[in-house]
Amino acid sequence: MPESRDYPRLELFERWQIRDGMPINAECWQHAHTYHRHRQNFHYQSLYEPGIVYGLGVAVVPDQPDGRLLQVQPGVAIDIAGNPIIVQSPEEFRLTSAPNDGQALVVYLVVNYVDPDDLRLNLTAKTQYESFRIVEKLHLDPQDIELCRIDLQAGVTQLQAPTNVFAPSWNQLDFRDRRQPQPQPQLRVRVGLVTDESPDSLTQNGFTDLLRSLPGLYPTLHADSTLQTFSAQALGREFTLDCQLLHIPYHVLLALPNPAIQRLQSFLARGGIVLAVADFDAVDLLDLLDIGQELRLGLLEAERDRDLFNQTGIQLQQEITANQSAITEQITTVKQSIAAIASRLGVSSTEPGELSNAHPLQWQPFTFSQLPTYQGHPIILKNWDGLVLMLGDLTRCWSHSASPPIPRETLRSAQEWGINLLHFAAQRQQWTQALIPITIPPDDHPDSLQRRVSTEL
Repeated sequence: MPESRDYPRLELFERWQIRDGMPINAECWQHAHTYHRHRQNFHYQSLYEPGIVYGLGVAVVPDQPDGRLLQVQPGVAIDIAGNPIIVQSPEEFRLTSAPNDGQALVVYLVVNYVDPDDLRLNLTAKTQYESFRIVEKLHLDPQDIELCRIDLQAGVTQLQAPTNVFAPSWNQLDFRDRRQPQPQPQLRVRVGLVTDESPDSLTQNGFTDLLRSLPGLYPTLHADSTLQTFSAQALGREFTLDCQLLHIPYHVLLALPNPAIQRLQSFLARGGIVLAVADFDAVDLLDLLDIGQELRLGLLEAERDRDLFNQTGIQLQQEITANQSAITEQITTVKQSIAAIASRLGVSSTEPGELSNAHPLQWQPFTFSQLPTYQGHPIILKNWDGLVLMLGDLTRCWSHSASPPIPRETLRSAQEWGINLLHFAAQRQQWTQALIPITIPPDDHPDSLQRRVSTEL
């Protein structure tokens, strides 16, 4: 599946100005025909993604000497421009690609729309059929409709139907990346990960599983499945931060040199989100949170017994107050360390950074009255402009392979909030970049109704 969208071209539509006495010849008719086709293509490309409507299965034709003859079954598809692809009867296709010795090769079987205007046609015919072409390719292009892919193994020519369609093996037909037409996502997001010395596999697995959950939980947001990863040392070098959300460990952020800080400052100015994450124990909060939880449970138990409450209630309340003060003090210490970095990033951290009920991270697209829990405690979240501080590494709860296993309700709640985070990053960058003016050459003025009116006046 392509990770970036192909938008319609910025070209104005031009149509005939109809008036009495206008001659209708072949040129005029062809212009009108082309206009309506392009308008239809523009409409589809703006709103929908391409894919297979129905049919177009692929089967291995039995009893063939080389075992490479495939049959494409009848069906319908629509390509990226909205052109219909109609296969009326079974079509046979012989696969010819073969890997080099000792290597593997992925081959894609695709179908393309063929415009009859691009073919040599019988000029005496009154009508012409729009057709298709079945092709084997080594790389997919935007106009391709993938029917299947095959991971070819060197030295083996026989193609097979998969024993398990969800886990095809070598030389077996793979249908897992066939697409169906669907509405275009409203937003697109890509995630970047900054690591210390070696890649953090737990964080990578968490984000990977979170991105995989998007089609089922919130399909109007599309995420690039490829995570952009690089070390903290490389952050200050000249390369593109091609992402909307940048995850960076809290201790790594505090130790970044000036060149890396300048890169992050530019990234934030373009609308990016920097997510600084620290585990509870990394900032000396886990023990305090555990003690506070035990004290509250003890107070709840004491309130059920009047005599016990008279003996221990006041002391427990005092200890809870002291514990909460210690937690607040520790969070303040973390915020002060972040404030020093925030000023270098061009972010004002004078506000407390608390999330109101109207904050997008609290309700868009999923509503939260309390933030998700990690290690038995709600995560602690602060936000200043494009800088988000998360205490309690919730990325550990996004993966279905988390260890120890977490309840499904906890997993789903964590993933839904993670989608809020992705949506927040994508929306912030889109709106921020929409506010940046484009430099227009003096002689290159785009057409607009306002300019037409001012010129006429």
